[in-house]
Parts: sequence; structure tokens; C-alpha cells
Amino acid sequence: MISYDWDTSPKQRRMIPFQYGYIPDKASMTSTRWLMYYLAADLGLFYLFKIVRKDFFYFLDLRGLIRLVVAIFERLSIKLMVDFTMLIHARGPCEMGGFWFLTTSLISLAGSVASVALYNSYYYDEDFKLEVETLQTVLGVLSAIWMSSAIAFVSVMNRKYLSTFYNFDTASDYGRKCFLNAREDQDDVKSELLNDHPDVYRTWGDELIKPWTLKNWDRWEEEKPAWFTDTWIDNVPNNYIPYDWRVKYNKTKGRVDDPKQRRRSSVQQVKMLMGGEEEK
Repeated sequence: MISYDWDTSPKQRRMIPFQYGYIPDKASMTSTRWLMYYLAADLGLFYLFKIVRKDFFYFLDLRGLIRLVVAIFERLSIKLMVDFTMLIHARGPCEMGGFWFLTTSLISLAGSVASVALYNSYYYDEDFKLEVETLQTVLGVLSAIWMSSAIAFVSVMNRKYLSTFYNFDTASDYGRKCFLNAREDQDDVKSELLNDHPDVYRTWGDELIKPWTLKNWDRWEEEKPAWFTDTWIDNVPNNYIPYDWRVKYNKTKGRVDDPKQRRRSSVQQVKMLMGGEEEK
């Protein structure tokens, strides 16, 4: 607890807290705690929004703890980037999403108004305090520039993309739309989508992907398209592959149900090449 000597000058009183390595609320612009509460609430609401909608994990094909760590830091970095730069590319469903991009913009605008009000009410150093009329004028001008820029942007943009600034699509929803919009002969587009968003198998895989793979697998084995690699096949769930081909992969050690068995069979093949016996 710091006691001020009120016989000292205002400048000397302001320096006392710094000498003790401490800045009390009334000596700072506004309470530092308020800023931390605001940032924590803002980020927490964004995380909660993503978690509730099952859209928190990033679309990279990761597993375990690393998947959680990447999701936390990636979502944080995108949130901070949008807060300070308004990067419109981050409105995509795989990043912030249109609705939360718009929400962040409005929260930032409201936060500016609240900051002026808090400054006027809780900043007590009259020697350095700015006139509230000046702050309100600056805030009004900046808000008008922001609003006119937004109106000008909307007036010249392709209107079919306007919904991307407020829609509720998740990454899974976006992937589903891309899959449905791809032409019948665009197997490469659909396969790339599954590489980039492996989680879709758990959401709408049985509905769309399974009929597609079962129908076309024989043709792919015959034509051998460039994207139809062993790596791509390994990422496809076994029940999405026709039974005859699953049997063949098992016999040739090219694919088995258990990933541990797949690794063990590879070791066995090396031993056999070196003259060893196959393990039973």
C-alpha cells in the first residue's frame, strides 16, 4: 500500500509508484486489469465459439497433443492478426469464419467507445488528461472513416461473396460444399480436399465420401491417377475401400487394419530380404 505525501508536487507524486516497481490503477491510463479482462473475455469467447461448433482444431492432419497445441496457437495468432490488421482473408471458414470476423470488427469498434468513456471517468491526472471533447472528435472521425471504407468496399465487391463476411460455415461445412460443387470428373479436387481436411471422414464421410470411393475405386486402380498414391490410400478408412481391394492389400502387406501391424509387416519384409524367416 503506497501513501502519498500530498505536500509534494503532482509530478513527484506520479513518480512514487514507479520507484516501488508498481503502477496503481489511478496512476495509469486506466486499470491494467480491465485490459486483461477484456482480452481474456474476447479470446475466450472466440475459443468457446469454435469449441461449441466443433470447429476448434485446425485442419492440418495432426494427432494427439500436438494437434491441440497447434490449434491453440494457430487460433490465437489469427485472432490477434485480425484484431490489429483486419486481414479479410482470415474470414474464411477454415480460419475465423465470416460471422466471428464481423463480430470481432464490431467488438473493436465498441471497445474504442468504451475506452474513451473509461478514460474520461477514471484517469485522474488532470495535468496530462486530454479533453474528452477531443477524444470524442477523434473517435468520431476514425469511426466515420471505418464506416465509409466498409461501405465503399461492399459497393465495389462481387456481391456473391458478401455472405462470406457473416455466414456461419465451419471448416467441415465448407469442405462439404466444395465436395458437392466439384464436377463428376474432378476426382483430383475431391482427393485434395480429403488430404487437407481429414476430419471430414468423421462428419459427412459416410454420407458422401464412402459412396464416392466405393463407386470409383476399381477405376482408380486401373487408371492410376497421380493423386492415387499409397499415402492417400493409407489415409482412407478401411470401410471406405471395396472389400476385394482390402483383401488384396492385406495379402500384399500394402494395407492392414492395424497401423502397428503395418509397421511390423514392413520390418518383416526387410528381414525376409536379408534371409530371415517371416514372423508368425
